[in-house]
Amino acid sequence: GLKNRRYIWEFARQIIRRAQSVGGRITLLVFDVDNLKHYNDLYGHLAGDSILRQAAVLIQRCCRAHDVVGRIGGDEFAVVFWDDPRRNKPLDDSERRSARADHPAEAICIAKRFVRELGKAELHLLGPDGKGELAISGGLASYPRDGSSIEELFEQADRALLDAKRSGKNRIY
Repeated sequence: GLKNRRYIWEFARQIIRRAQSVGGRITLLVFDVDNLKHYNDLYGHLAGDSILRQAAVLIQRCCRAHDVVGRIGGDEFAVVFWDDPRRNKPLDDSERRSARADHPAEAICIAKRFVRELGKAELHLLGPDGKGELAISGGLASYPRDGSSIEELFEQADRALLDAKRSGKNRIY
């Protein structure tokens, strides 16, 4: 299920510690829903809460089963993509490809799939034109390239998220 900020931080800290001793790849995605305040103001906080719940369900569906998704505050979410050592035999070709893929590239693919799913989502609380209304902005950071601690990864991912927002939103950097 959806985790909270403290759980995400502690999980990522432990996974980084494991990666430092036995290897492994970790990528952190931090994202938020673009213009959520606009939806709250226009349609009310129930609609805003519904948007956040729908975004959480959709990102979990787009991720691999062992990746960890959490809401870290307000409209901001984090996903920890990591190599699960228990998964030595992928089930099918698509899983086999994704297991070998480079983490940042794979995380971008998952984020893009999430953006597509969000664009197709039926959002009845936003009225008849609610479909395709939502967008996210996000930032990625990978261990060890972008940092060797969870604090450094969050700092880099947050910086990339801000760059995405400044560049016009609806993008992942």
